Amino acid sequence: MNYDNMLTLKNRLNQFKAGKLLDVAVGRGEFLKFALDAFHSWQSAAGIDSDAEMLDQAKARLSGTPVVLIWGTALSMPFTDNYFDTVTMSNALHHIEELPGLFGETARTLCPDGLIVINEMLNESHSEMQETYMIYHRFIASIDNQQGRFHHEPYTLKELLNIIKAAPCQLQEYFIHTEVAGDLMNQAETEAMSERLQRKIAGLKGTDYYYFYENKAREIISRFHKTGIHRPRHITFLMKNRG
Repeated sequence: MNYDNMLTLKNRLNQFKAGKLLDVAVGRGEFLKFALDAFHSWQSAAGIDSDAEMLDQAKARLSGTPVVLIWGTALSMPFTDNYFDTVTMSNALHHIEELPGLFGETARTLCPDGLIVINEMLNESHSEMQETYMIYHRFIASIDNQQGRFHHEPYTLKELLNIIKAAPCQLQEYFIHTEVAGDLMNQAETEAMSERLQRKIAGLKGTDYYYFYENKAREIISRFHKTGIHRPRHITFLMKNRG
């Protein structure tokens, strides 16, 4: 996902000095790249993800930036206690099955009173164009689960508030943001989403459900061009570590 048009979030992050920064579930590196530009300043940066293919894409996206990218699980991170000043994660919660373990590791690796930034898409109250994106995302999640990779649907506001309430950290504030003028995905982004769908489908060849998913993918790609795509609304939580 391209975060560049999330101006509300960018302006809010600009008020913080990130210090030693860790992005958990860094994926293709899109949010980490955004965060490095958005924070007022940062001293060092690292990203961790358990998907080697995603990490390769992150390395390409962050080429030339002094960032350390590490393969590993968010439930057992290879970092010393109280090392980082800031931990970010964007659209990561619904990819991690054991959230208490995630929050425990986050608290361990973060310094006392360190900043935690959690940014998640909201799975509710969509326009027709936002619903196009969510249909795409739910389809990707279904394929991942078929292949044994945990991928929960994005959470509703109520579900996220309950998750954050149970986390061992102190909530400072949260805000919902949507950028009406900048959320329309352009042609390059739409094509990239279509290509990701096709790569996912290719991984199902030889299975009993390949043709079902192939036909469904065609329907979704057709919807891309018929309705257009808006990024869904997001919510950002700003928290402090209690450690």
